[in-house]
Amino acid sequence: MSHIERPRFSCMLGGVLATLSALPKTVPIIHGAQGCGGSLANAYSLGGYLGVGYCGGSGAPSSNIGESDIIFGGVDRLTTEIKNTFEVMDGELYVLTTTCMTDIIGDDVKSVLNEIGEKEKPILFIDTGGFQGNSYYGYSKLIEVLFEQYIPKKETKKKNLVNILGLVPGYDPFFRGDLEEIQRILALVGVEANTFFTHDQTQENILSAGEASLNIVLSRLYGVDAAKAIKESHDIDYLITDLPIGNLATVDFINQVAEKLQLDKDKVKAVLEKESSSYYKYVDRATDVIADTDFQNYAVVIANGTEALPYAKFLDNEIGWIPGYVFITDELTEDQKATIVEAFEKIEFAERPELVFETDTYRIQQYIEQNNPQFKSDKYYETFSPAFVLGSTIDRKLSTVLNGNLLSISFPIINRIVITKGYAGFYGGLNLIEDLITAQISGR
Repeated sequence: MSHIERPRFSCMLGGVLATLSALPKTVPIIHGAQGCGGSLANAYSLGGYLGVGYCGGSGAPSSNIGESDIIFGGVDRLTTEIKNTFEVMDGELYVLTTTCMTDIIGDDVKSVLNEIGEKEKPILFIDTGGFQGNSYYGYSKLIEVLFEQYIPKKETKKKNLVNILGLVPGYDPFFRGDLEEIQRILALVGVEANTFFTHDQTQENILSAGEASLNIVLSRLYGVDAAKAIKESHDIDYLITDLPIGNLATVDFINQVAEKLQLDKDKVKAVLEKESSSYYKYVDRATDVIADTDFQNYAVVIANGTEALPYAKFLDNEIGWIPGYVFITDELTEDQKATIVEAFEKIEFAERPELVFETDTYRIQQYIEQNNPQFKSDKYYETFSPAFVLGSTIDRKLSTVLNGNLLSISFPIINRIVITKGYAGFYGGLNLIEDLITAQISGR
């Protein structure tokens, strides 16, 4: 019998609520039982204490249906809740979500919206019964709904305007800092980016997304289906790539975008040379402490399918560490696993790590203990030391077993707060070097 212990994601509704909490002046309306909204807000807050945003957490309106509504239907309560929300919550966009319970009883939500919703305020509907998928799936479906129901189609595209997709608020804990850095670098080469979730974004940015000439998906898994659907509905081309961390990956990323958008090659080259030069000047300042601390480590990377490979690639390609294991913690289909394996095999490693698909925290530790020579009774073996775990806060025990350090980079994160920090791009790579060194010397 399968069980859920120390989960690394939540249900589809959890992903939708986390995403809505990051959109500007957007108000969710939950049609469900008491507790769904609050419990899921507690869940996504574990992404580095994300916070509730403009209208999330316990402030999110909910129909709060009870036993009688389940027997006789909750449509009346939903109608009342929508009207009350319009009256007291000043939103520019409202999004009605359902829950497992209301999906089961089969309330006709669309008829309610036809009667009262669209006549008064912009309100969208997304069916988010938890049986359909997890939080990452919820993010992808919400992006599709935004383009289907809200974002106008534009036949004329704005050259060098792009939308950034693929990073899930909360469940990719550093999404905001990562998006800001990607946006900064793209601006340097003359590309304007709609990020949807950074603090400079407004409803105008969301509504202008139909004018974009390219969707950039920073994930091999999430936002991909949305990008394909948007290609059909809005005729916007897409680029699927990895989250770039550090100098090498970021230079490659910008060159991919430049080729897609046919940017001025000389301008792009000049920008990248300047950014790379600045990057390595900062790295140079850290070389003394790097040499002093025997900085090279064996590493275990534990993260979702968006982040795990970029982190492992950075550790190997940029700072010369030896990532021994890469654990992908999402629940993936066989096709999604094949996508990850294909991307993994294209990465050049000095010493190729083991790629393992495992969501269970205990089994991750068990896998290493059963497969690494230092935990067997062999007389002679190569120790996995010094070791460093880049994972979640719940991987602390593994770092203790390995007598190594831990840096929390994946959901859930409860031992650090994430406000502006990101690990993407040039600045993000420097942030990561900074945090890895700091973890190593913090006991001094």
